[in-house]
Amino acid sequence: MRCAVSLVAALALASTVFAQEPKAAFPRRMLFVHVADYLYLNPLTRAAPGGPDRVREAAGRLAFGFRVPNSKDNDQLFVLADTPAADARLPTKAALVKAMEGFCETTRGQDRVVIYFGVHVVEKDGKAFVVPIDGDPAAAGTLLPVADVYARLKELKAAQKVVIWDVCRQNPDRVRGRREPGPMTLELFRALAVAPAGVEVLLSCSPGEHALEYFVPRGTAGTLPGSAYLDALRQAAIDTRVSTKAEPGDAVPVEVLHKSAVRAVAAVAYRQTPLLVGTAPKLPVEFNPSEAPAKRFELPAFQGPQADAKAILDELALPAILEDDRAPLARLPYSEAALKGYAPDVSVEDALRNLDRYPLRGATLRAVQTVRNVWRLDAKEQKAVATLSSPISDRAKRAVSTAQDSVAITIAELETELARLEGVADKRAKETKRWQAHYDLVVAELRLRLVVLNEYNRALGHVKTETLPDLPKSSTGWRLVPTTKIEGRKDVGGMFAAAGDGFTKIAAEHVGTPWEVLAKRSLAVLPGVRWEPIVAPASEGK
Repeated sequence: MRCAVSLVAALALASTVFAQEPKAAFPRRMLFVHVADYLYLNPLTRAAPGGPDRVREAAGRLAFGFRVPNSKDNDQLFVLADTPAADARLPTKAALVKAMEGFCETTRGQDRVVIYFGVHVVEKDGKAFVVPIDGDPAAAGTLLPVADVYARLKELKAAQKVVIWDVCRQNPDRVRGRREPGPMTLELFRALAVAPAGVEVLLSCSPGEHALEYFVPRGTAGTLPGSAYLDALRQAAIDTRVSTKAEPGDAVPVEVLHKSAVRAVAAVAYRQTPLLVGTAPKLPVEFNPSEAPAKRFELPAFQGPQADAKAILDELALPAILEDDRAPLARLPYSEAALKGYAPDVSVEDALRNLDRYPLRGATLRAVQTVRNVWRLDAKEQKAVATLSSPISDRAKRAVSTAQDSVAITIAELETELARLEGVADKRAKETKRWQAHYDLVVAELRLRLVVLNEYNRALGHVKTETLPDLPKSSTGWRLVPTTKIEGRKDVGGMFAAAGDGFTKIAAEHVGTPWEVLAKRSLAVLPGVRWEPIVAPASEGK
C-alpha cells in the first residue's frame, strides 16, 4: 500500500512541478560517469543483491532534480556507465577522455554544466587519478589524471561548471574481496579541491572518511541502493525543484543542494561529511531562448565481445573466490595484434580425446573443471559461519566443523590437481603460447586458492578454540573479513609468494591479452581472512 500511495503522490507531484515551471528548457547539461564492476578493485554498489541495476535510473532522477532537459529534441543527459544494458559503453580510459571531449566541445556559453563521477580515485605523489574500469591502480599510465579533467574545465566556456566527486566509496555490508583505495586522505582532498577558478566542486566525504553505500536505501528519503551521497543529492535536487521557483537563467543552486545533502547523509551514514569547495562563476550569462539546444555528441562506440578473447575466457572461466563477479571481461578492448599469436591449433574437444598427445592440456583442463566443481566458499554452510553471535554456542562450533569438513575436501582436491600440473611441467616447453599461458595461469590460480582456503580454515579454527578478538560493549559478535595479511603457516606464505610471482610473470609476458587481465585480477585478491567485531554505529538506521 505504501508503494502505491508513494507512486500516486509522485505522479501528482510531478504534474504540479511541470505545471508551475517555465515552458522554456533550462540551459543545463549533465555528464554522468559511473564505474561499478572494476577489474582490479572492489566493485561499487549498483543494485540490491539479486535486484536490477539502478545506476541509470539514479542518473535520470538526478538530472531531473537538476532541471536538465530530457525531451526527444533536447536530451542533455549523457550517461557513461558499465551497467546495466548489454550494449553499455564501457567507461575505459579512452572512453572517458572521448566523453569529456565530446561534452565540452558541444557545450554552449550559456550552459550550466554538471559532471558526476561515481568512481574510485587514487592519489600518487600529491596527484589524483580517476580509475577507469580497465585502470590498474599501480600503473599511472592506465589512469585518468584529475588534472586533465580540470584543465578541460578551465578551457570550457560555460556559464556554470559543477563537478561532483562521489569517491572513496565503501559498502560496510559487502565482502571486500579485492583491494580498495581506502578513505579520503588529506593529500587526495587537496588534489580534488584545486579546481580552476569558476568551478564548483562537491565531494562526497571529508578527509579520513569513506563515502558509504548500501544494498538497501537508508533513511526516510532513501530511494535507490548504492551511494548514500548520490541518493541524498538526488533527493535534495528534487526537493529544491519542487519547493523553489526557478527561471532558466538562474544558476544551479549548488550551495543549497549541498547543505540539504549534508543533512540527509548525516541521517544515514556514519562519519561522512560531504564538502563544497571551489568557486562559483563571477559573471552571470544571460539566458538566450532563441539559441539552438546544445548538440548531442556520440558516446564511444559499443565494444562487443571479441571471439578470440571470449574463447580464451570461456576455457579459463572459474567461479569467483568470494562473491559474484560481473566484470565485463569479454567486452574489454584486447589487442587484436597480440591475440594473433595465440590462435588455437586444435579444439579443446580434440585435446581431451588425445590426452596421450596433449598431457599438459589435459591436466590443465581437468584442474579448471575441478575448481568449477568443488569451489564452494559461497555455499550455504560457509555463509552460515561468516558471522557469529556472542557468546559462541556449541551449535556455532558444530556449524564451523561442518564448514571445515567441506574446506578440507576442497583443499585435498586442489592439492591433487596442483600435483598433477607440476607433474607435467616438463611438457610446457613444447606447447603452444596459448597453452603455456593457460598452464601458467591455472598453476598460479590453484596456489592462490589453496592459500585462501588454508587461511579461511585457520580462521574457522579460532572459533572452536574461542581465540577471537575482544568485543567492545556495542558489539554483538564477529564477522569474517578478507585482509592482505597472511597469518598461517610458513609454507602457506611461500605458496602465496609463488602464486604472486606466477601472476606477475604472466601479466608481463602476455600484455594486451585476457591472460594479462586475469593475472592482474588475481594479484588484486585479498588472500588472508580475519575476524573483526560487528559494531553498529549509533547513527545508522535512522
